[in-house]
Amino acid sequence: MKRISLTNTDIEILEQAIINFGSVVTFQQLISLFEEDVEYARIRISKLVNQGWLTRIKNGVYVISEFSSRGSLSISHLAIVNHLVEDSYISFENALQHHGLFDQYLSSVSTISLAQKVSRTIDGISYHFIRTKSDYFYGWEIHEIDHQNVKIATVEKALIDLIQFHRTRYSADLVLEKLVEYRGEVDFEKLIAFLQKANLTTQRIFGFLLDLAHINSEPLYNLLRNSQSISNLSRSESKIYNHKWKLYYDEYFNQYTKEETNTTTA
Repeated sequence: MKRISLTNTDIEILEQAIINFGSVVTFQQLISLFEEDVEYARIRISKLVNQGWLTRIKNGVYVISEFSSRGSLSISHLAIVNHLVEDSYISFENALQHHGLFDQYLSSVSTISLAQKVSRTIDGISYHFIRTKSDYFYGWEIHEIDHQNVKIATVEKALIDLIQFHRTRYSADLVLEKLVEYRGEVDFEKLIAFLQKANLTTQRIFGFLLDLAHINSEPLYNLLRNSQSISNLSRSESKIYNHKWKLYYDEYFNQYTKEETNTTTA
């Protein structure tokens, strides 16, 4: 699409909107800046949306684009999450990246939410909302990003969420990597405290991963030692059994240890 320049009037309106309200604005806030009648203001706002100067993130809420690059949001993609779903927090790789523990490019933002919300794409970024119950809606903090309050999981809760809500070989391997490479950045007392609120399978997987990382797992083992059921590390078939954690896991993880004790082939 051929770029359409802003008129001086439009520039003044958008600049005043940023000054008065910030980069995230509501329809009513925009309306208040137009001297013309409401219907004309609606037409102007619709035109700005079609031209890419305003990006609609939900009904009646917009992000003002960078004047220098039509269609590029003027704020971080993370900063609009709580405008999409208020009762949600950013987690998984996105949270780890925010805390400096993940440096790969991410084309999506994944969150934990108390509300059912379909995924959507804004400005080329996909937003995914994983619904959970209130028992697991914890472990986040509010960070200010581009003058917006954003709920983001702590390092410890982001690691837990990767296991509890994904439970794949990839997620377990990623968590193990972060436990080893960034053990100085992880608050293990907080991790154990959070794990006491997690489900049994997540607790067992973390016990197994802590052992592989040569990190003290005794507090977690004391919590689980009397449990009798059996868990699987991933939802796909796992054939190696760890007696200590009553956990079936993928042979892939044997590369991290030379110890074959406590393991048998199913």
